[in-house]
Amino acid sequence: MGLNILLVEDERNLARSIRELLTAQGHEVSLAFDGNEGLRQAELIAPDLLLLDARLPGLSGPEILRRARAIYPTLAALVFTAYASVEDAVAVMKLGAFDYLQKPLDLDRLCVLVDRVEETVRLKQELAYYRSLDEPILVGESPAILSLREKIDRLSRLEGSQGLPTVLISGETGTGKDVVARLLHQQSSRRGGAFLAINCVALPESLVESELFGYERGAFTGAQGAKLGLMEAADKGTLFLDEIGDLPLPIQGKLLTAIERKTVRRLGGIRDRKVDPWILAATNRNLESLIGDGTFRADLYYRLRVVHLELPRLRERAGDIPLLAEYFLRLHATRYGKSGKKLAPDALSTLQAYPWPGNVRELSHAIEQAVLWSKDEILTAADFAWPGHLAGGAARPFATPDEAVRTLLREGLSSAEIEKRLLQQALEASGGNISQAARLVGMTRDILRYRMEKYGIAAG
Repeated sequence: MGLNILLVEDERNLARSIRELLTAQGHEVSLAFDGNEGLRQAELIAPDLLLLDARLPGLSGPEILRRARAIYPTLAALVFTAYASVEDAVAVMKLGAFDYLQKPLDLDRLCVLVDRVEETVRLKQELAYYRSLDEPILVGESPAILSLREKIDRLSRLEGSQGLPTVLISGETGTGKDVVARLLHQQSSRRGGAFLAINCVALPESLVESELFGYERGAFTGAQGAKLGLMEAADKGTLFLDEIGDLPLPIQGKLLTAIERKTVRRLGGIRDRKVDPWILAATNRNLESLIGDGTFRADLYYRLRVVHLELPRLRERAGDIPLLAEYFLRLHATRYGKSGKKLAPDALSTLQAYPWPGNVRELSHAIEQAVLWSKDEILTAADFAWPGHLAGGAARPFATPDEAVRTLLREGLSSAEIEKRLLQQALEASGGNISQAARLVGMTRDILRYRMEKYGIAAG
């Protein structure tokens, strides 16, 4: 699915060539041309991978790596070194670099090493998931949550010889669709296999296809080796297709065939391969409406909707807010070493009065920020005024993305202008907090930064 890479290299032509090569392979590459700027960007964007020249203007490569790993201990790095500076390579390897390459660079070897780092990052992400399996996932005692738990329990006990039924999970952004998917996997007969996920809206069409189905060597420019697709990698496990409503139309037919026949053919391949992943899909969009618009296949919709789980909005189960608030308070207080934090009655009243357009995810982040910034043991309503919207039960500052888009459509704006306005509204509602704004519109922070740059939107 691609890495977020920071390349720090003072040879500008080389840096741009490497960025072009890695971007073509689906990675997001940021550039810095000196050590000081490299460290600043590393601290800002928290990359998955650092590509560093050992000798740089300003801070050296080893110094950047030392400081960056002090902030992000698991940060991966590849270091470029001239023949005469092998001692630099030894130094950075001791600092935890993944590997090093001598100049002039062998770009084929660079691509191989980046692929290895990508696989390592994915394994670490999956390990982090399994380490969190003992944490409570669905919190609440409302009728909607009790019914959802009962359905998950019934699904989890199924062990059909022909596989498990596909499940469509629907609900607004932030209601916990990914949590339900992970809980289904964790409790099912597939828990011994991998749980893999793909966000169908985060990647361009060509990359979604190669991620799902894999490719053979030479299938396209840059395909220097065969790659396993997620359908194969999740065999005997679970594959979670997030934001399925945004899956490109040409790929929907191929996915339907793969689900029906339990086979995939890699890009550039000539034979079908047997696969048996449990398919879970999620969407915050109205798929029936998309079918009417001709942007989603009806046959795929009915194939995915063998079982349908609809998640309630948080404002529809306001009685669960105190339970959720206490859960997130314990979680974040423990995480940041601030045990003993409590919620004052006026804080709970404020939280219950707010309509939570970002649902459970927004509530979690609101409590996390209050825990971080409050100096007192008791959190009051004033501690939840971080975006300037919660205190005093103010009106909702930002509609859900779907509601906001419908409002903007009535103004007759172009799709690009609608997207720009939506991002501006989210940034305004979050007080310029990019992470919070990204959550409001259902994007990653990095994608939001890219869109802000594209439209010339300032954070403040």
